[in-house]
Amino acid sequence: MYCLDLLQDTFFLECEFRQFSQGEHHITRKWERNVLILMLKNELYFEEDGKEISLTEDTWYIQRGGLQQTGLRGSPAPEYFYIHFDGVFKDSSSLGVRFLPVEGKFRRETVLPLIQELHACQNGVETAGVYENIIFHYLLYELKKESGEQGNGLPFQIAEYISRNFVKPLSLRELALQFGYCEDYIGRVFKKQYHTSIHKYLTRLRLQKARQLLLYTGKSISEIAFEVGFSETSLFYKSFFKEEGISPTRWREIQRLGGK
Repeated sequence: MYCLDLLQDTFFLECEFRQFSQGEHHITRKWERNVLILMLKNELYFEEDGKEISLTEDTWYIQRGGLQQTGLRGSPAPEYFYIHFDGVFKDSSSLGVRFLPVEGKFRRETVLPLIQELHACQNGVETAGVYENIIFHYLLYELKKESGEQGNGLPFQIAEYISRNFVKPLSLRELALQFGYCEDYIGRVFKKQYHTSIHKYLTRLRLQKARQLLLYTGKSISEIAFEVGFSETSLFYKSFFKEEGISPTRWREIQRLGGK
């Protein structure tokens, strides 16, 4: 099954509330963008690459970019919130901590305040383009929690601990003491579950946070390096260059020029 890879970069593009009239058909199209649909009222019907989809209240569904969507029958006045975004999908039979399924149920009391805030930030004079991606990532995190797929085994506990503490100095030794296993065992069970090393996972989280700070703050490179958990600025430069192919300073310049 295809899942959204939460360890790869995901970027908010735009969002809006949408309401169909009674019997209105979903548009027929092959849309290149990914669309997260959060159903608020009634049902929405369409086909996706020949597969019939029926979305009900308090469920989410991700339409992956590039698939053919067809509205063969009318829907009973559905209301929903949609988000266009960029992201990476992978075909995986194991969800674990890094993958979000393309459909699931959500709790309205948790999700509705987030989408209202996201919409308000997008349309605000002073907030447009500033906070949307942060709120979007938090929304994905909440959907992941509510998907019930994380499990409670040791690898998940390790990943959760790292996710909460990645800005602090972390080592295999500390994790071994925290969970009561030897360093080698900690490293092996984590890699077996998530197909990456603890060091790479930790570095990826730090770089994700660093990119947000580079985009949305005026902090210096050294300040950002230490704030996200790197012990030396040179280590931050090295890790960033390895992943992006350019320095963090140059990356910031390019992003602020609109990616040119």
